Amino acid sequence: MKKIAVCIKKYSIGKSSPVLCMLDLLSDHYEVDLYVQNVWYTSATVLKKSSIHLIEIAGRDEKRSILGKLKRLVSSSFAKNINNNAQYSNYLCFDPPGFVFCKQLFPEAKPIYYSLELYFRNNHFNLEYPQEVMNKERTEINTIKGLIIQSPEREALFREEYRLSGQIPSLILPVTYIQSSVKEKSPLLRKKYDIRDKRIALHLGGIQEYHSCIELALAFSGLEKWILVFHGYYFGEYIEKLRKTIKEHGIGNVIISDETYELIEDMDEVLRSADVGIAWYNNVSPNFTTAGKSSGKISAYLRFGLPVIANRYQSTYEAIEETGCGLCVDDFDEIKDAVLKIDKNYDYYSDNCRKEFDKVYWFENYKTTILKFLDN
Repeated sequence: MKKIAVCIKKYSIGKSSPVLCMLDLLSDHYEVDLYVQNVWYTSATVLKKSSIHLIEIAGRDEKRSILGKLKRLVSSSFAKNINNNAQYSNYLCFDPPGFVFCKQLFPEAKPIYYSLELYFRNNHFNLEYPQEVMNKERTEINTIKGLIIQSPEREALFREEYRLSGQIPSLILPVTYIQSSVKEKSPLLRKKYDIRDKRIALHLGGIQEYHSCIELALAFSGLEKWILVFHGYYFGEYIEKLRKTIKEHGIGNVIISDETYELIEDMDEVLRSADVGIAWYNNVSPNFTTAGKSSGKISAYLRFGLPVIANRYQSTYEAIEETGCGLCVDDFDEIKDAVLKIDKNYDYYSDNCRKEFDKVYWFENYKTTILKFLDN
């Protein structure tokens, strides 16, 4: 069986559906040497497959340090061949940290670069992008064999930002999930919070100012037949501001979940127990304005038939409203009418969500294309 080296650094493997999808596919066609450094959530089911060999490398970023650590972690015979690129038929790396990591381990490699986030020189909001990584990446970016990226809009931005050669091919791959769409509902949230005779709107992801959670809570306070559940990570002072707002305004239909999950599939029951998905991205980053088909939460909502309400960008309009999978609004004052419109035509929107997921976001659709792209 052919061998492939996959390089991931400073990333949450088990919470990233695109990473898990790719590893699952590769493990069926390659012997996968997965080189990782400073990663989280490595208990993902796919990592237990016998064809995936996890090689965790500790230490500093410099090549010499990495190779020194590697020699202590793997056999001496393998360590001697670390720079022998002939042992791998392909290389795959994720984002700037993974790309620089790959080039440090395999200086002559021409990897496939999988872009999960846009790292702009002057705007890498909420992303760690040290100067030395930026410089190394941009110096060697035109040595990549190909680019996998989530939308034509993002590809155009990436090529312009990096001055990527037009000779380097690309593959458009939205945020995908291994499983197909799901229609069956779950009582999880209703039982846990004793919710009766009300619909549930779910906000997944960061409970932070750049998602306007306070404004969303205020908007839903006027929807008596709806409960808004925030489910995601939070840090800093913003969570206390949100709780203070809820208390001061006497908002009784907003819940902040304190649940955490180790595996991505554990979130399925939460999603199955909601009725609408909220995806609000403030204009602070090109990653937010191009969220559309690049958003893990949006594709997750669609998979479970949750019509989506999002703020309006070209990307969200094309992914959500143009496909009949929900509505985009320009202001928080429009959320109430959007919710009521979806509620009135719920089956229409929900059915469209699942159909769109199975057509656009189901990983099964892309397997053959991805393998051909890697081989070419």
